[in-house]
Amino acid sequence: MRFSRLSLCMIVVLCTGPGSALADWRPVTGEPWPALEAPISHRERTLESSTGRTVRAHLALFDSRRYRLAVLDLGPDLASASDWPERTRAAGLLAAVNGGFFHADGQPLGLVIAGGERLNRFETVRLLSGVLYGDARGIHLERRARFQSSPGIDALVQAGPYLVEQGRAVRGLSTKDVSRRTFIATDWRRHWVLGATRDGLTLAELAEALATPGALAPWPVERALNLDGGTSTGFLFDPGAGQEPIQLRARRPVRNLVGVRVRR
Repeated sequence: MRFSRLSLCMIVVLCTGPGSALADWRPVTGEPWPALEAPISHRERTLESSTGRTVRAHLALFDSRRYRLAVLDLGPDLASASDWPERTRAAGLLAAVNGGFFHADGQPLGLVIAGGERLNRFETVRLLSGVLYGDARGIHLERRARFQSSPGIDALVQAGPYLVEQGRAVRGLSTKDVSRRTFIATDWRRHWVLGATRDGLTLAELAEALATPGALAPWPVERALNLDGGTSTGFLFDPGAGQEPIQLRARRPVRNLVGVRVRR
């Protein structure tokens, strides 16, 4: 999603405004969840809320003991979703979603580290409440205030807002803007999910869905972070063995991708 200074201010207002009645979510369709020890896998889920909203989501589930976080920078000229399969395969990514926010000129919003290369600078605008990063120890998701930089970080994006913390939906999220969403979530042990929705929902609804047991993950979500969404929302999963990738195409070009590769 492209941002000007005015749009950033509007998002901050929407994300911190008063909430309204919360929805209950229940799964409608979807394959059985993979075993917790299974390798990286794709699932598509359909959820319905007590308010009548239906949401379909693509999910890539993986174990951080076997896979590493990767950030793929696509450059300031941006890249369309049609470029994703070739770019992700060349980078060795098995799954990817659109990553962090960016400005209208293509420059990233907040710090990005892609392949160990530092792009832009660490920013403290309210929207960027979380830091997702990877190093040799694993994958980490922290509040901005708790993040400590270290030389070993080779993949990082600043994003937000935080959606789930300590297993509960974060309060005060926007109940106004209905858009497609991209997110990452974890049980804070070793299980992670990269996800993107095919349908629109508010940030508050997404947080409630993620905090609902069995809705968007087979394990309890301990924390979750919103990535760039709206028209930038995209998803790719490579089944391998010469099969065509499973893809949700972004409607606009994006600056970077968040993905996973095999840990070596």
